[in-house]
Amino acid sequence: MLGALAMDLVSRCAAARADWQKIEASMRDNPEFAAWVDRARGVDIAEFARARGLKLRGTSELEGPCPDCGGTDRFAINTRKRVFNCRGCGAGGDVIALAQLILHCDFREACRVLTGEDAPDGKSGTVDPEAARRAAELRARDEAQRAAEENSYREEERRKAYEIWRSGRPLMGTETEGYLAARGLGPVLDRVRLRHVDGLDYWRQVPVAGRKKPHLFVLHHGPAMLAAITDDDDRFAGVHMTWFDPCAPGEKVQLVCPKTMEDLPAKKIRGSKRRGWIRLITPAHFDRQVCGEGIETVLSPAVAELGTADFDRTAYWASIDLQHLGGRAVETVPHPVLRNKAGRPQRVPGPVPDADPKAPMPPEAVREILTLGDGDSDRFTADQVHARAARRWAMPGRTIRTAWAPEGADFNDILRGQA
Repeated sequence: MLGALAMDLVSRCAAARADWQKIEASMRDNPEFAAWVDRARGVDIAEFARARGLKLRGTSELEGPCPDCGGTDRFAINTRKRVFNCRGCGAGGDVIALAQLILHCDFREACRVLTGEDAPDGKSGTVDPEAARRAAELRARDEAQRAAEENSYREEERRKAYEIWRSGRPLMGTETEGYLAARGLGPVLDRVRLRHVDGLDYWRQVPVAGRKKPHLFVLHHGPAMLAAITDDDDRFAGVHMTWFDPCAPGEKVQLVCPKTMEDLPAKKIRGSKRRGWIRLITPAHFDRQVCGEGIETVLSPAVAELGTADFDRTAYWASIDLQHLGGRAVETVPHPVLRNKAGRPQRVPGPVPDADPKAPMPPEAVREILTLGDGDSDRFTADQVHARAARRWAMPGRTIRTAWAPEGADFNDILRGQA
């Protein structure tokens, strides 16, 4: 049965990739088709979500249940960037991707619903050169405006993130060193690029009845570990923050949303993660890379390999979060077990990568890559992520392998003898 599922998944992904190539060709060769897609993409994402019955709270950042996998506030729409994402099923993208998620349809059908127009197929009639020129100008103007707005916002966020990073101090001799040492990572900490801050606010927003704007408040204030997020050229892009409990060695702080009583992650990021890595240990010269989702996960094999020839030639980098490791997918695929709130198979990003300009990329000099799969994540979902990363990073002469922790555990559990 599993073999049949795998074959079906491969067939679906191949078909999706072929469909997407046809769509790209249509956008390139048929100005009317490209203008039609742009009209679909120009639909207000928040208005479309509300029109489809999504219960969202907030103003610039809307939160609520995911239309596919449920939850309470795991689904979010950024009205300024005109994109959405779900922390549960990993879905994300623009208003076209949202229409695909809600309607369980392909790209063309999503555009048809958004525009209320059938797709121009290019087989009848002729293209009006003047109309095509105007459409191209409008697209270029809108894209330039969106890029300028996004760059301005990203730079402001980067500045604020850098202020947080600068507020920290070197790792050694701090409570952050104690937190990591309690997790068995002490032997490599003198080589790791991390910082400590004595007290950092953990902000949270909750909706207020009768008010459009949510209430923003400090849920927690305490010591935190800071990690720099850097881009392809190792330029600072953002900061990753992890709050830990100084009274419980090696444990993150336990946080609960007072509105929903839902457990909250003890980590946040500020700034941009576009093509970003958390470069934990980076030798001056390396041709091997070990990468995974979390800081503690990636540092665990570094401790295990310390003193070996592999350690001296390896960069140990974290990908910030699981889905970021693989970048965006061409399509979502049905989960073989999980079901959404409507009883249908929950859909997760599949194994075929799309041309995601935000996905992290290894340096070209890297010849060997080991990706780390945590056993405490959903295995099917994680499989798709690691498959996408391997396909995206593949090149002649490069070897890419994945190591999996035992079910229910991660590599730090293995290091500490708890798995």
